[in-house]
Amino acid sequence: MNLTDTDRARDELAKAVRAGHPETIARTVVSNVWPLYTTHPDALTAAVVELPSSLLDRHPILRVIHPMTAVLARRARAYQPVPHAQDARLMSADELDFLTLAQMLSFRVNGDVTAAMVYARRLEDRLLETAAEGRERIDGPLWFLHHQIGTTMLAAGDSGRALLEFATARQLGKFSGQEYAERMALARTALAHAIRGTLSEAERALAEAEEMPEVTALHASATMSSELIARALIAVDRRSGDVDELLSGACPVDSIELNWPFALLARCRAYLSRHRPEDALEAIRLASDGHPTQRGSFAADVVASSTIEALIATGDSAYAWTVVKENPKVGVLTLLATAHLALHDGRLDTAAHELRALASDQTLGPAQRAEAVLLSGWLELARTGEIDAETARQISRISQRADRRRLLEVMPRQLVDRIKEVLDAEAAEQWVVVTEGIVFRDLQARPSLTSGELRILNALPAQRSTANMASSFHVSPNTVKSQLRSIYRKLGCSTREEAIRIATRMRLLAASMSD
Repeated sequence: MNLTDTDRARDELAKAVRAGHPETIARTVVSNVWPLYTTHPDALTAAVVELPSSLLDRHPILRVIHPMTAVLARRARAYQPVPHAQDARLMSADELDFLTLAQMLSFRVNGDVTAAMVYARRLEDRLLETAAEGRERIDGPLWFLHHQIGTTMLAAGDSGRALLEFATARQLGKFSGQEYAERMALARTALAHAIRGTLSEAERALAEAEEMPEVTALHASATMSSELIARALIAVDRRSGDVDELLSGACPVDSIELNWPFALLARCRAYLSRHRPEDALEAIRLASDGHPTQRGSFAADVVASSTIEALIATGDSAYAWTVVKENPKVGVLTLLATAHLALHDGRLDTAAHELRALASDQTLGPAQRAEAVLLSGWLELARTGEIDAETARQISRISQRADRRRLLEVMPRQLVDRIKEVLDAEAAEQWVVVTEGIVFRDLQARPSLTSGELRILNALPAQRSTANMASSFHVSPNTVKSQLRSIYRKLGCSTREEAIRIATRMRLLAASMSD
C-alpha cells in the first residue's frame, strides 16, 4: 500500500482511469488512498463517482469517500461496510487499518454511533497491538487515525477521551508535513472544550488555530464550522457576542456534516435564553427529521435534552415526560434536563435520583457539574424550605465565573432570594451583581396530593358519579368523598369544575398520568 508517494499515486490513478477498467480503478484507489486523499482529492473523487455500486460496496473506503453517501444516509437503507472475504484475507496491516477506519466512518455517517464506537475501539486496539509500516512513518496517516477516533468519541458524547485523541493527532500532525493537520485537531479540541464548559481552554485552542495555515478544501467546511460552533457555544454560555452572526456561518440544521448536533445545541440554547422555545422546537424537529439518529450518540442526547428544556419553557410538562420515557439513559444532558423537569413539576424523588446518578459520573465536564450543583440547591430548597450555607457558597462561587452565566437562568426566583439571605453581606452584594439582568422564573405552588387523591383527580373529567369512581377503584364511596374534600381544600376550590380547571392549569392531571 502506497502511503507517502504522492506523484506515484497520481500517475497510477491517471493510468487506471485511461485504461477504463472499473476494477483496476478501484484497486488503484484503495492501494493509494491516503496520498490521493491528502494531495489529489479532486482526482480521487472524480474516479470514485464513476465506479459502479457493486465495487463501492466491495471496498468500504470507496463508499465512504463517495460524496453521495452522507446525503443518502438520511433516507436510504443503511450501508453495511463489509468487505469481500477474499479481499480481507489478502490485506496488509496498513490496508486493514483503513478498512477499520472506513467501517467506523460508515456507521458514523449512518447515525449508528454505538456501532462506530465498536470500530473505534478496534482501531485503537490495532494501533496499540499490531505493527504497521505506514504508522511508523513520520509522514504517515497515524495522526488522521487518531483524529477520526477522537471525532467518533466526540459524536458518542465522550468529550473527555476525545480530547486525548485530538491532542495526539495534533502532536503527530506537526511532523506529518500536512500543515492543516494541527488546525483540524485544534478545531475539534475547541469544540470538545466548549461542550464540557472549559471555555478558556476552548478559546486558547481557537486562538492557536487562527495562527495555523488554512486547511484544504476537503476539510475546510468541517474545520470552519467546528471553530464557529465552539465560538457560538462560548458566546451563549457567557451571554456575550453576536450569537446569530456566529451561527449563521455554522452548519445549517439540515447539514450533512458531523457537527450538526453541536450547532443544534448552540441554536437551542440561544433560543431558550431569548425566551423563544417554539423556535427551539422547530430547529430540533428540522434537525432530527433530516438526520439518522440513534441512541448512544451525542446527537440523540442533544435532541432529547433540548426538547425537554423547550417544553419546560412552553409549560408542556406532559409531553416533556413522554420524551423522558422515550429516551432512557440517553446522556448527561438529558439527565440534567430530566432533573430540571422533575424539580419544575415537584417530583422531588425523581430529581434526587437523577442528581445522584450525575454525582457519581466521573466523566462530567465542569459545566455539567456546575449545573448539577445548582439543581441540587433547588432540590434542597424544595424539600426543606431552606438552603444550607455551604450550598449557598458553592452556588455563589459558580456564579462568579462569566462562563456560567447561562446556567444561572435555571434557578427559580425563590432560590435566588434565599441564597442572598444566607450569604454574608459582602457575598450577598456580589450575588446581586452577578444575577442582575437575569429573568428568573417563579416557582408555581403545587399542592402535594397523595397517589389516591391524584387518582380521583384524574377521574373527575370522565366520572360524574361518586359511586362510579368508588366502584372503578374498589373503594367505598365515603373514601372517595373524603379524598374529594381533601382535593378541594388543597386546590382552594369547592366544585368539581373548579378542581378540573385548576388541575389542568397546574398540569396535575398530566403529571399524574405520565407517572
